[in-house]
Amino acid sequence: MKKTFTINKPWLFVKSALLLLLCWLASFVIVMFFPMCYQKFGIVMCFIFGICSVGASVCIYGDSMLKLGKNMRISDERSGADNSKFGLLMGLVPTVINYIFVIILYLSKFGVIAYDFYPLYKTLTFYFMPLTYIVAPNEAVVVDGVVQSVNVPATELSIGAMILVTILPIIFLITCHVAYTIAYKRVDVKSKILYGK
Repeated sequence: MKKTFTINKPWLFVKSALLLLLCWLASFVIVMFFPMCYQKFGIVMCFIFGICSVGASVCIYGDSMLKLGKNMRISDERSGADNSKFGLLMGLVPTVINYIFVIILYLSKFGVIAYDFYPLYKTLTFYFMPLTYIVAPNEAVVVDGVVQSVNVPATELSIGAMILVTILPIIFLITCHVAYTIAYKRVDVKSKILYGK
């Protein structure tokens, strides 16, 4: 008797959102050591920790989409359906969630809302935090004789910083689509890279 795969799409969207929480937790562990390393080694740590935190998110979503693409292909072969673009829909979930944060940050920057959202934005998007430090690092401020690290106010974020935070969420969409498509269409990645076939 052949194994039957039941695809519960609504649950898959919920799972995609939960994977974002897993990315946040993984990045939280990674960036725990970022401030200390940044103070000692400077901007190079932004790239190293940025690659690690974003890379962890790419691996989490990529692995999940590879498995989903395989299962969806098996299901579609039996039902005759075509869900070849479903990876894009899965990628939209974390992308939209992150763009909600980006929109609120824009509203904060341009004074539409009085609340300085940038510190909370960095907390909500730990997976991007080291990269945002490249264009918007904390400032060293002396308070009562003690040097403290203070966030740049949202209203003072540069155009470069806003462009960066606007582009970064697309990583989730691309990761989900590519990984899902590879599994769904049985793409031989090795042959593609080595022989261009």
